[in-house]
Amino acid sequence: MKPDRRYSSQIPSALTIHRLPPRQRWNARYAGLPPEARRQPTPLVAEWLARLPEQGRALDVAAGAGRNTVALARHGLRVDAVDISEQGLALARRRMQAAGLPDGRVQFILADIERPWLPKAQYDVIVVTFFLHRPLFPLLQQRLAPGGWLIYESFTVDQPVAPDQHPIRPHFLLRRGELRAAFAGLDILYYDEGLHEDKATAQLVGQKRGIDDHLQG
Repeated sequence: MKPDRRYSSQIPSALTIHRLPPRQRWNARYAGLPPEARRQPTPLVAEWLARLPEQGRALDVAAGAGRNTVALARHGLRVDAVDISEQGLALARRRMQAAGLPDGRVQFILADIERPWLPKAQYDVIVVTFFLHRPLFPLLQQRLAPGGWLIYESFTVDQPVAPDQHPIRPHFLLRRGELRAAFAGLDILYYDEGLHEDKATAQLVGQKRGIDDHLQG
């Protein structure tokens, strides 16, 4: 007897989601995200948060469900949260409201940053976690204000399979030493490649030189 397709689940399977175009794929993932998932900032951001400025502007690139956005806003920064998924940004907005943050603290921007594109502003903090699009590298450095901080973490070639067990396309994986070389123009405060929370990632914390530093250099 054939199954009655009228009553089949409308939630796409993991394999189907993997094959969708980017916006649809991420919308499907965030629509199925459990309420408590990805609430806390990534460990790298949490570790360095206390050293970041407590006022100014921050940019959360590929912000998703807002785990780092909310942490940066709670810290005192005004945050631009950019993502391709309206589902992800809607969830981030609800989490911001649940945290009791004022409406003007976070601006949610729906955009395809792989064009490549970033808001035309100068930021005191930029955070990028588990997102890689190499044409953004020079833009990230341009968008940093003098003295601005960059926190970046993404998968390396030693993590060919994602935590959800799907293969990661090779162009989404950092080569060994690539992240450090890409941001060699910053003062690198911390860099490490290896296993972090059971994921093979490269982690970088850097700071753009201030105007006085450039004059002295």
